[in-house]
Amino acid sequence: MPALDFQTLFILIFLNSLAVSAIWAGVAWVHRQHLAARCWLAGTLLSLVGGLVLATQGNAGALVPAVLGNTIIIFGFSQFWIGLRRFAGQDGGQVAALLFTLAAAAVMIALHDSGRGRAIVYASGQSLLMLACLAQLLRSRIAGIGAMIAAIAFVVALSGQLLVVGSNGAVLAGALDYEVYYALASYALLCTVFSATVWNLGFALMAVDGLHRELKDLSETDALTGLANRRAFAARADLLQNEAGARPWCLILIDLNDFKPLNDRFGHLAGDRALAHFAKMLQACARPGDLVARLGGDEFALLLPGASLAEAEALAKAIRRTVAVSPLRLDSETVPMSAAIGLAGSQEGEAGHDRVFTLADARLYADKAASKDQRPRAAPLRFQVAAQG
Repeated sequence: MPALDFQTLFILIFLNSLAVSAIWAGVAWVHRQHLAARCWLAGTLLSLVGGLVLATQGNAGALVPAVLGNTIIIFGFSQFWIGLRRFAGQDGGQVAALLFTLAAAAVMIALHDSGRGRAIVYASGQSLLMLACLAQLLRSRIAGIGAMIAAIAFVVALSGQLLVVGSNGAVLAGALDYEVYYALASYALLCTVFSATVWNLGFALMAVDGLHRELKDLSETDALTGLANRRAFAARADLLQNEAGARPWCLILIDLNDFKPLNDRFGHLAGDRALAHFAKMLQACARPGDLVARLGGDEFALLLPGASLAEAEALAKAIRRTVAVSPLRLDSETVPMSAAIGLAGSQEGEAGHDRVFTLADARLYADKAASKDQRPRAAPLRFQVAAQG
């Protein structure tokens, strides 16, 4: 097996890291809030610097550039692990990464008279960090092809580094000729270099998927209340209607009473606080799996999958009670709140999505008119939920 020149491979590490760093620099610049991208950029930059330092050691492997370059690369690999933690929403890890890197450097310095021993430490350090990255990917269960690509690349690179560890140990034990080791180690290094490119490609796909999910969430979320917006409501209602034959569902529509007078008297900021306050009440009353949405203005809705009309009415009454005992507290005074409520269900005849909405809307306005003289006290619910022919 012909051996590859290590000097050339170190230059390849530098050039490969330079190309990947340029990509991550662009991502990190455009998406400054993306902490994982910044960590992955740091990892590739450190690999770039480490490869440049290693290129100065020559094929003989001068001690200082060998230890320094390998230490920088090990710390760079730790940043890939940190980036995966940030991608999964986890903090910390930098102290552990720094201590691990310093420990590896100390052991390499202690083995200053053993090139094979230093190589085992270097390859073992990389292997442990790759294993940590692989474990983080599997534990986080990140959806998408990007995580799968990155995981496979780590497995391949890990295999190469374990080959380096084993072949160095065999050379020390006198069981393997140095020329054979040199050839094996050069190909293992080449494998790691290209695997790093592949796992960074996987990271990039993960970042794109993550940004796409964030955009989708933003497009389906009401900015003021954090509830689902009308787009998300319509999509979920369509899904429920498609399942209506197997599982019933109900809709509750809610309007805040006298919202315009509140805005006129206390200002729009107070109105925003009232909407946010009301949204929290609805979320507290909703069952697990229910969708709470703000349709616009002071109009809210709850989609109740699997609910009977009796269950929906019980939930509507609970909302009415909660609103009655939860006034809005402004700086200067307490403002009582009340709401008009209407509900309907897929069980009512051949009710489709639009029909259910129309029924609930009509009952909401009937409730609003019936309770007009009783505001802001809680008015008894007046629902007409008999099956429609």
